[in-house]
Amino acid sequence: MNYFKRTFLLLSLFISFNSTAALEQCGAWPEWEHFKSHFVTENGRVIDLGSKQNITTSEGQSYALFFALISNDKYTFDKLLDWTQDNLAEGDLSTRLPAWKWGENNRKVGRILDSTPASDSDLWIAYSLSQAAKLWGDRRYEVLAAVMAKRIIREETLFIPGLGVTLLPGPVGFELDNGRYRLNPSYSPLFIYRQFNELYPHSVWQEVEKSSARVIIETSQNGVSPDWVYFDENKGFSFDKSTTDIGNYNAIRNYLWAGMMADDAAYKVELIKQFQPFIAKIENKGYVPLNTYSLSGKVDGVGPAGFNAALLPLLKNDTNSSTATNIRQSLAKTAQFKQKNYYDSVLYLFGTSADEQRFTIDKKGTLQPKWSNECQ
Repeated sequence: MNYFKRTFLLLSLFISFNSTAALEQCGAWPEWEHFKSHFVTENGRVIDLGSKQNITTSEGQSYALFFALISNDKYTFDKLLDWTQDNLAEGDLSTRLPAWKWGENNRKVGRILDSTPASDSDLWIAYSLSQAAKLWGDRRYEVLAAVMAKRIIREETLFIPGLGVTLLPGPVGFELDNGRYRLNPSYSPLFIYRQFNELYPHSVWQEVEKSSARVIIETSQNGVSPDWVYFDENKGFSFDKSTTDIGNYNAIRNYLWAGMMADDAAYKVELIKQFQPFIAKIENKGYVPLNTYSLSGKVDGVGPAGFNAALLPLLKNDTNSSTATNIRQSLAKTAQFKQKNYYDSVLYLFGTSADEQRFTIDKKGTLQPKWSNECQ
C-alpha cells in the first residue's frame, strides 16, 4: 500500500471513530426515545396511560416539549407544539392559553374535556419556547413565548394583599370568598420566573418570583411541602379538611425544581436549608416517602420510582451521602414503570437528565443543554 492510500485509510478511520464518538455523545437521548415510543403519538399527542380515559393534559404536552428541546429533537418539538396549538388552544396559542384536559369518547372522537388553562403547564410551554428560540434560532418560538408570557401575567396572576403579585393555578376557581386564595407551591419553578424577568424586564415577573419563593419556603417550615394551601392576609398560610397539609404527587416537584436550580441562583441556599429535614429522612430510610405532612414534618408510605428519581438533583448537594447512588441502582433494576406510568416516567426523565447533566440552568434561568456545547 503506497503512502497516499495508507494516509487516506488512516484519516478515514480517524474520522469514522470521532464521528461515532460524537454520535454517542450528541445523538438521541435513549430514555427520551423510550418515552416517545410509549406515551407520544406520531402526531405529537402525549397520552397519560395511567388515566382511565387515556387523557392528554397540557402538563404532558409542556413537559414533553422541554424533553424534546434538551434532546435536540426539533422534529418532535414541532409535532408536540402543533398538536397542542390545534387541539388545546383552538388553533392559536397566541389568542388563548391551552385547555388543560383533552380526551376521546367511545367512538375515538377527541375533544376538550376541561377548557380551563393550568398555569404551571403554561409556564413550561412558554419557557421551552423561549429557550428553543435561542437554541434553534427560530423567531416564531420567540414571538409565541412572549405572547404567552404576557397572557399568563394578565390572566393567571393577581395581586394578593399581604403576598403581592402571585401566580394562581388557573384563571378561575382559586380566588375564594373572604379574601382567601388557594395556591399550589409546585406550580412555580423559580428559574422560569428569573428567566422571564431577563427576557421581559418591563413586566412583573420579579414580583411573581418573590411571592412564589415565599409560598414555597413559608409552607415548608418543617422541611416538607404541601400539595395545596390557602392564603389570606389575616391568617397567612392555612389548611382545612378539604385542603390539608399533605404533600405527594404535586409537592414532589418542589424538590425537583429546587434541585435543578443553579447553585448560585437566588433562593437556592434558602431552599436547600428548608428541605434539609426531608433530605435527612430520605437518607435515613433509603427511599423517598409517598406522603409528607407540612404542619408536623412527618412522612409515611413508600413513594413510586419516579419520586426517587425526582430527588436525585437535590440529593447531589449532599456529597457525603450514598443515598443518590443507591437510588440510581434501584431505578436501573425497576425499569418496567417507564412503559406504563406516565407521571413516574416524567419525573424520571426530569430527575435523571438533571442528575446526568444533560442540561444545566444558570442563575438567570437560561437553559443550556449538553448538545448546545458539544454537538453544534
